[in-house]
Amino acid sequence: VDGHNAAGGEGEAPSDESDEESPMTRLYQAQLLKDHAMGFRIASLMLDNYQTNKSSSSIGNPLSSDRYIVIAGCGHLKHYLGVPDCVSGYLRQEALVHPDEQRRAAAMDLLLSISRRPLSTTETTGSIHRNKFGGDGSALIGCQMMYEAYLEESYPPMMEAAKDAPEDDDDDDDDGISESTRQKMLKDLYLQHPKLLDEYILNSQSIADPLLRFASGIAGFKYPCADYLFVYDEDDENVIDQADLDDVGKSRCPFHQQTNSENENAKDETAEAYEAVGKTAGMKGNVARARAIMRQIGYEEEDLAYIGEDDIYNFQGVANPHSVAKIQLGEAVLDIGSGLGIDSFLAMRDSGADNNSSPANEKDGVVSRPFVVGVDLAESEVKHTKKRASERGYSVPQRIQFIRGDVEKLDEAFSRKNLPIETFDVCISNGAFCLVPNKSKAFSNVYKALRPGGRMAISTTTIVSDQLDPSFEWPVCMRMFASLESIKPMCKSIGFENVRIVDAESPLEGMDVPIEEERPSGNVGGQRFKIHGKNADQFTYLEDMDMDELCKVVTVYGEKPL
Repeated sequence: VDGHNAAGGEGEAPSDESDEESPMTRLYQAQLLKDHAMGFRIASLMLDNYQTNKSSSSIGNPLSSDRYIVIAGCGHLKHYLGVPDCVSGYLRQEALVHPDEQRRAAAMDLLLSISRRPLSTTETTGSIHRNKFGGDGSALIGCQMMYEAYLEESYPPMMEAAKDAPEDDDDDDDDGISESTRQKMLKDLYLQHPKLLDEYILNSQSIADPLLRFASGIAGFKYPCADYLFVYDEDDENVIDQADLDDVGKSRCPFHQQTNSENENAKDETAEAYEAVGKTAGMKGNVARARAIMRQIGYEEEDLAYIGEDDIYNFQGVANPHSVAKIQLGEAVLDIGSGLGIDSFLAMRDSGADNNSSPANEKDGVVSRPFVVGVDLAESEVKHTKKRASERGYSVPQRIQFIRGDVEKLDEAFSRKNLPIETFDVCISNGAFCLVPNKSKAFSNVYKALRPGGRMAISTTTIVSDQLDPSFEWPVCMRMFASLESIKPMCKSIGFENVRIVDAESPLEGMDVPIEEERPSGNVGGQRFKIHGKNADQFTYLEDMDMDELCKVVTVYGEKPL
C-alpha cells in the first residue's frame, strides 16, 4: 500500500540470502496479529452472548437489544478493514462450517446485522431528505487530531504568517509558524468563525480524501475511513478560558449571541417585509426623493439618468458600492440582496452586459461574456426585477438573471440555476448584509463565489461600539448590525486580502430630502409598502438618539488571492 516491500526497502526485491526481517515486516505482522486476535475475541463474545440470551423457541431471530461498542486504534478500524473485517470473517466462517445449527444461525444473524448501517430511516423537510440515525446495524466512529488537517497549508492567515516568519526564529515549527502564533490563530478561528473552521477541516486533503474521496486513488476503498469522524485538538497549552469567551462576546456581531431559532425568525420577518415591498413595487413612487437620497450617498447624475424615472423610485440601499467596486467592461457581477434591481442595472451598464455586442472578457485562459446575477430573499422582488429587466431591453437570462436565494445558503441558490462557484469577478451588495444574521457565513460565501483575483464591495451599516446597550429594545435590523471593529479581522480570517473598510460618507441623520408624498399620482387602489413603517411607533425613542454616533455606513472591500 505504501510502496515498501515487506522483505526489504522501497522498491527492493526480497532477498533469498538473508532471513533477517525488516522493521516494516515486523510492524505488518504485529498489526495483522492484533487485528485477528481482536476480531476472533469480539466475534466469540458476540456469539456466546447471543446464544446465552436467545430464546430457545425462536431460532434465527436477531436480538435487536444487543449493543456493542468496540474501541481500538484508528489504524485497526479505518475503512472497515482490520478489526471490523476480521470480525466479519470469523462470523462468516462460523455461519458456513460450524457443526451446531444454532451457532450457525446466530453467526448469520449477527453477520447480517453488522453489515447494515444504522442510517435506516429518513426524515423529510420540504424537498430535502436527510438520513436519520436509528435502526439496527453498525457505525464506525473515527478520531483524528486536528494538526493532521494541516491548516497551515490551506488557511490564508496561517499561510501568510508562515511566509512572513523570520528564518532564524527558534520558536518556529517546520511550517515556519511559531507555536504561539499558531495557537492564537487557531483559538481565534475556533471562537470567532467555528463554521469556517469546519470548512477548512473538511476540505483538508488528509480529511477529505479518506472520508469523502475514499473510492478514488490507488487503494479504491469500498467504505470511507469512518461513518463519523471526530476531529479534535488536545493542547494543554492552548486552553480557552472565560476571558477568551468574554472577548468574543464583545467583538462579535451582537445578533450572533441569539439562538438559531431567533436568527431564523428574524430572517423570516425580513423576507416577509420585502415580499410586501416587491408586491407594491409597480406603484409609482417619489422620484424626487429617490434622486435626492442617491445623490447624497454618492451616485452621479449619469447614474440617475441611466436608471430613469420608471425605476429610480424603487432604489434600496445605504451607500454606493459602485464607487468602490469600479466594475470594468467584460466582468461578471454578483449583486447580493439585489432588491428591486437598481444596482444590478447599473452593473449591466458598467460591465457592458447591456450591450449585446460588448467584448468578451478573457482571464487566465477562461473566456466569459459579461453578465450580472442578482440574488434576493424575496420572491416578489425577484419577479419584479425579471419583468423590469426584460422591459428595459436586457438579454434575459443570457446577460442578466435574478434568482431567489439566501446569502447564507448561496450554494443552494447557485445549484438550482447550475451556476458554478468561483464564477464572478466582482460582488456588490447595498444594504443586504445589514440584515444577515451570520455575517461570517455570508462573507465566506462571497469568497467562494469570486474567481481568484476577484473582489467585493459590500455596503452595510455597522454599530460603532462593541455592542448595543442591552437595556433598550432595538429594532431587529439594528440587532443584526455587525460591530465596526469586527468586520476587517473577520474578512481577513476568511482569506480576503487588501481588506479596507471604506467610510461610505452616508449620513443617517440630517439628509436634505423632499417630504414623502402620501400617494404619488398614478397609483390606484393603494399605497406602496414602506419597509420602516411597520411597528414604527414602538421605536419612537430612536428619534431622540443621534444615529450617526451609534452607527456608521461603510463599504467593505476585499480581494480573493490569485
